[in-house]
Amino acid sequence: MKEFHIINVGNSLLSNFQRNNPEISKIQQSDNDFWKKAIDDVNFMEEIFRFLESNPKERSAEMNTFLRVVEGKNPKEIEVYLSGTNTYSNEICVRTIQRYLRDKNFIVYDNPEFPGYFLEVNNYDEKYAKDEFVRGIAEMVDRFIYLALKKKEEGYEVFMNPTGGFKAHVIACALAGFLTGCKVYYMNEEFRNVIFMPELFYLPKGREVKLLEILSDRRPRSGAEYKSIADKFVNELERLRVYGLVDVETDDDGKPFRVKITARGILFLNTSKEVQR
Repeated sequence: MKEFHIINVGNSLLSNFQRNNPEISKIQQSDNDFWKKAIDDVNFMEEIFRFLESNPKERSAEMNTFLRVVEGKNPKEIEVYLSGTNTYSNEICVRTIQRYLRDKNFIVYDNPEFPGYFLEVNNYDEKYAKDEFVRGIAEMVDRFIYLALKKKEEGYEVFMNPTGGFKAHVIACALAGFLTGCKVYYMNEEFRNVIFMPELFYLPKGREVKLLEILSDRRPRSGAEYKSIADKFVNELERLRVYGLVDVETDDDGKPFRVKITARGILFLNTSKEVQR
């Protein structure tokens, strides 16, 4: 069976490269000006690539897990989707890993970049950076869910590798895997073996399922329709909101006024129908 791996890429490769090169060991990875120059430096990019190539498992946390999972398999049957942030330090890691995997005959897709805070906080302000970071996490989960479901429909076995990256992105990657029933694998730097996580997902029941079915046409309910739902499904609405199965919008005063089902809610309903067939 063909495999599709979504890999969350952090900066472990760059961190290890810095430790090995004292002249840049003190440079902060949030220093976008420095790393922008580095990424445009052909010699630098070649040097860090050779660094990775010489010992990929030891020098990249993401490759340490991925290469162990796919060991002995045909790389031409394995597709990889790398996910990074819009920071120059992370782009260095993504580009280098991408080149390495392609050299090894894996199929690698161009990756999206999600807000990584440092670029936004330098160019705008802290509030904007924070808001964009949060928005990016939500987009990441939805994007990963879409890809996982699409590839499953095409007959692939889908894996999530949340080993690298910001902790928030690690959580988002793992969550998308749990919600879609993918295999989620992880490896701490002190572990000897890759760990496959157990399936974790909240399963709605009873009136929660009924509410999801009401919203399954994807039409947002606001005004009197929202009030009717909120009055009739007080506890159910809150639980579904907490677990990300519905989205409740609030006005400028923080009062909820609209509800709609999320991609995760649709996923649950579709999965339930498949199980019942």
